[in-house]
Amino acid sequence: MVLIVVAGLQIHAARERQHRLDSLRAERQRIETELQQIKVMADESKPVVVLESGDARLIVNRNNPKQSPQLFYY
Repeated sequence: MVLIVVAGLQIHAARERQHRLDSLRAERQRIETELQQIKVMADESKPVVVLESGDARLIVNRNNPKQSPQLFYY
């Protein structure tokens, strides 16, 4: 009886670990995709005004007035 309980707990723990790993992989993929998009935007735009405060950087592109200012954290 005790073996059944211990085996059940082990299976539950393994499933929880797998779920956590899947969540972390998905988050990493999302972050990598977002980083690539930001790199493309940074390569395409020519910032005219860059305001920095600590780890935050606000880039205003005056060549494209329709584009709203973007805030980046480094």
